[in-house]
Amino acid sequence: MMRSYLLLDPPSASDFCRRGSLREKDDAQNAPFPNIDLILLSGAVREAGFRPVYIDAQLDRLTWSQLTDRAGLEGVSGVVSLVSSGRIEDELAALKKFCHTLGDVPCYVVGTVILLRDKMRLQRLVKDNPWLSGIILNTAEHNLTELLRDGVDRIVEPFNIATQRSTQLMVPDVKVRYGDAHKMPQPDHAIFKDRRYCFPQSKRGPVTCVQFSFGCPFTCEFCIDNQLYQKMLYRDVDDVVEELVEVDRLGFREVYFKDLTFALHKATAIEFLTKLAAKRLKLKWLCTTRIDVATREMLTLMKKAGCYGIEFGVEHSKESTRRRIDKRIKNDRIHEVFKDCRRLRINTTAFIMLAFEDDTEEDVRDTIRFARALRPNYVSFNVVNVLPGTAYEDRARREGFLRESSSDYGFAASNIKHRFLTPEQVENLRREALRSFYFTPSMILAKLLEVRSFFELRKLIRLGLGTI
Repeated sequence: MMRSYLLLDPPSASDFCRRGSLREKDDAQNAPFPNIDLILLSGAVREAGFRPVYIDAQLDRLTWSQLTDRAGLEGVSGVVSLVSSGRIEDELAALKKFCHTLGDVPCYVVGTVILLRDKMRLQRLVKDNPWLSGIILNTAEHNLTELLRDGVDRIVEPFNIATQRSTQLMVPDVKVRYGDAHKMPQPDHAIFKDRRYCFPQSKRGPVTCVQFSFGCPFTCEFCIDNQLYQKMLYRDVDDVVEELVEVDRLGFREVYFKDLTFALHKATAIEFLTKLAAKRLKLKWLCTTRIDVATREMLTLMKKAGCYGIEFGVEHSKESTRRRIDKRIKNDRIHEVFKDCRRLRINTTAFIMLAFEDDTEEDVRDTIRFARALRPNYVSFNVVNVLPGTAYEDRARREGFLRESSSDYGFAASNIKHRFLTPEQVENLRREALRSFYFTPSMILAKLLEVRSFFELRKLIRLGLGTI
């Protein structure tokens, strides 16, 4: 029998969901979807000659004891696990015990961007956990396949994985390689097929995630996700088209592209979309991109290739505020793109940031009105938080408006000292924003007319309550 390797989203001792949002205590299905790092690494595990198996202990509400019983039945010979930045010490202790119970099997953990930036903490974790086989810092240019094949007696450069045997910890220098497509092992999407997974915008399932490009050249002040790469890396176009053909054959009906900015490089995007459209798949997909990337030509190609939804970072109603956070886009251009999407019948989601440090109550309400005027299908109203490792954190400390409390990754509360608003006002304004968009008679009627299943109706109610 082929040896298996476990890809694990481990149990959580709190309500924190590693996908980046808070979930209710009594609801394990807070718009969960499979982790893209584990999906990508499933290909490396398979290429190394192992059978990848997958357990989402959060979704299944497994305790560590229950997980051990279940993993033991799989005959697991190694583990690749997610961890949470804020809870990594406790989770590593639980993983150590778990792997010991399985027979001291090798264990790799997927490092977060926040952990990657904190080199001292990373080195300390490596030193304090000699049992750990490695910390995967980069799933795009990993060497996990070679390590699983050969063990950890040698480290293949570049040092994408930090181990107790490595003498340096570094992020590989990723170049712009538009003419040199990056090759990756094909992921094993079949093991992630679970009808409980969905996206907030989902209309049908099952769903999965795909990643075409890595990195982001933009420097938005508040963003942590652009910290891994400052330049772009694109996968081979034909490989990604082949992956989507396989995803369609497996019966998936929706895909979420996890690219930070989909279709940023025009020539590569046109080649990909043209080839994908020619396949005439049943599969539909959504993505995240920028207003200044979404030309009419690009939107039209995306629609022909199966795109049904796009997420845009609108952030704020004031152009001056957007300039300050390094998002220099005009209001007229934002309105134009949302209008083009309506014309093409592409659903839109507007990401909105409520209550920057110098916002007044009227500024927040202007932003809420601006979001509604765009007529998106969905709005994600997020209270501004200073995230560790961002340029915004540096400025918040320098200017003295950071409250020394942990960030709210659910973005319902703030860790900012506001000049004109109290914490209670900020939370009330977010609730007001949700009600004003999702619970107006016209919006309720429009959404009800779009509903084709109980799944969609329940999802809309939870969106309005702020639980997605």
